[in-house]
Amino acid sequence: MVNVTSSRPYQCQRCLRAFARLEHLQRHDRSHTKEKPFVCGRCSKSFTRKDLLSRHERLAHSLPARISSSPASPNGVAHGLSIPALAVTENSVSMAPLQDQAVPSQAQVTDALSDLGPTESSMAESTGDYSSTMMYGDGDDFTSFFDSIPLPSHPYSPTYQPLPVFLPLPFDSCPTYDQPTETQPGEESASTPARSILPQHGYHLLSPQAEEAHGPYKARQPRRSISVTTQCRGRIVGYLADYSNVLSEPRLPSRHALSRCLTGYLMGFQDHYPFMHIPTLSVESLSLQLFLSMAALGARYIREPETSLNLYQIAKPVILEHIRRKWQSATLTGCNDRKTSPTRVDQDLLETIQALLLITSVSLWFQQDPPHHEALYIRSYMETLLRQGGLNELPVQDGSWESWVRSEGVKRTKLIVHCFFNLFTIVFDLPPMILTEEITLDLPCTEREWEAPTGSEWTKERRQCAQEPMLQDALSSLFAQGPGIHGRLESFSSLGGYVLIHAILQNIWLIQKTCRMTPYKSSALSPAEIVPLEQALERWCQCWERNQEASTDPFNPYGPLSFTSTALLRLAYIRLNADFSSARRLQTWDPDEIARSLKENLSVHRSDRLTRAALHCAHALSTPIKLGINFVAQTQVVSWSNQYALCSLECAVLLAKWLETVATVLDPQPPLTEQESSVLEFVIDMVMEAQHGVSREWLLANNTRLGAMVTRLWARLFTADYIWELVNLIGRSLNRYAELLEKERS
Repeated sequence: MVNVTSSRPYQCQRCLRAFARLEHLQRHDRSHTKEKPFVCGRCSKSFTRKDLLSRHERLAHSLPARISSSPASPNGVAHGLSIPALAVTENSVSMAPLQDQAVPSQAQVTDALSDLGPTESSMAESTGDYSSTMMYGDGDDFTSFFDSIPLPSHPYSPTYQPLPVFLPLPFDSCPTYDQPTETQPGEESASTPARSILPQHGYHLLSPQAEEAHGPYKARQPRRSISVTTQCRGRIVGYLADYSNVLSEPRLPSRHALSRCLTGYLMGFQDHYPFMHIPTLSVESLSLQLFLSMAALGARYIREPETSLNLYQIAKPVILEHIRRKWQSATLTGCNDRKTSPTRVDQDLLETIQALLLITSVSLWFQQDPPHHEALYIRSYMETLLRQGGLNELPVQDGSWESWVRSEGVKRTKLIVHCFFNLFTIVFDLPPMILTEEITLDLPCTEREWEAPTGSEWTKERRQCAQEPMLQDALSSLFAQGPGIHGRLESFSSLGGYVLIHAILQNIWLIQKTCRMTPYKSSALSPAEIVPLEQALERWCQCWERNQEASTDPFNPYGPLSFTSTALLRLAYIRLNADFSSARRLQTWDPDEIARSLKENLSVHRSDRLTRAALHCAHALSTPIKLGINFVAQTQVVSWSNQYALCSLECAVLLAKWLETVATVLDPQPPLTEQESSVLEFVIDMVMEAQHGVSREWLLANNTRLGAMVTRLWARLFTADYIWELVNLIGRSLNRYAELLEKERS
């Protein structure tokens, strides 16, 4: 092993950071002095480095010519990674945004370089394959690359989940490497365009340049605490007396405990599923069922599992009995409570659906206490009430803030329930209860509108935001073919993007299930099926980049939804390459069976698309490695969505599967491509950085050792004392999977 300290002899005297090369120290030093010695001769903009000036000149002053002259490889794949995705996809983005983003601050340039991998000068000068030089920049080694990965500005705002610039890949064809190709060297496929369209969404998706353009970045302010008064608790106790037929002496916690629990709900769950309108939330007016379910879920976030289970065991029978009295009995007898106004009935129905969603969120992630199978049957009540109230029905608005809040709250609830149903599909491989094609609602508004504290503030935000498109129109735009599409989707809100990526994931699941049926009997998607999905994902990325609230920071002031959406985006790309849905078997809650199923029932085949997915997965691990796996596991992951852990499971296994096909001391047939070699070297260097004392030769002694090491690194992220049992199950299953790989070589 090379001594890290000795390999970084140049140290900054201001912040004591060390660097491997003098020019890197000089470049870093300009981040302190803010010096910009390189000036553009055309527009007088200045830059800290010459390669940034070259990038600016290329993008701002000569990009069209650059695109038209992009060289092509023998198989029709355009080489070089200097062209941003936004510039090569059907002219969907004007040149002005690219020019605006060409002048980042020095700190943001440093962050962007770490996300992109290579420096821009190496990108611009390269016309060859995606080599290790391009991976690490200017021919430098992995140490220099790791130096460029940004550390967080403060302990609670790390930039995680880097998404890389992808290999140029045509949408309409993707060769596999299992069989020798018949194409002769130098031959170009007539069916492959010279300039390909590629989901290179890492280019802007990670760069903080966009965040600078959106305005100053402020840390997310903590939610206000909730205080439950003695009178409020007494009201709840009085309501509980009406349910003595299903409850025997319920033990309601003290008002202080209830205050902690409700505050825990706001701090832990609300930002991930923002259907409650916090500015107008009144604890005194909450229905019994919603009050209890919020408290039961919030108790989990404040680490009081006994209190949570007690409240869950009170809330569940109350909600189900309330449904029986208000809707099932009324349906059977054909009569309704005429004394209750229609508005109050609609509000009661809404809060009951919300309460069902919350208690489902408590039980879904546990094998027992409470059992996860209760969530499976409770969701049928949600679907029934959702359809009974009208899947696409919204309250009438009169133009006031209050009526808009009611309408937007109903819409958000229905769309979030739909996404939550999709989680059952992702976790347990169950058919979706509501298909996306059934929903005709608009997409949700921005979080700034939703969180506006007053009507005047809402009016101000409303004027600055465009009307959100219909869900079906947005999906049609993502999947539409050809240039110049009428009504193209330009952007979406954070929650809107979350809904759309769930819709695409549902589509992938349905297509994969169809492929498994007779006469197909295949788990692999065909190019004809993959191409439209890849195009939809690429357009989703373009819209994500234009969303001013989007960020890869889980502590983004506008909430973690855009961060969670990027994890789901990674999941979508992974599932285009492998059908994890039937192989994971999380419903068994047995880490040994889950690991065996993943090992035996999931196979991958070498291809450009698989290599790109592997690079996706490798980059997802790079920042936690730099910050320290154990540190991230103990202090950061606990506050992320469970969807991140679900996506990480598939990242870890797919990367391990890919490494089995390429990491071997024997010569693989056919030989590794330049792209495969580059990604392999990147993974090796990452593991050597994270695991002290291992060597490259030892890692490549057989084709399973490196995969086992990578899997254990992923597992360490999910083996801390987590709130949710399913997250620990993922960590244990990954460790078992690594053990299976290690047994193969023994």
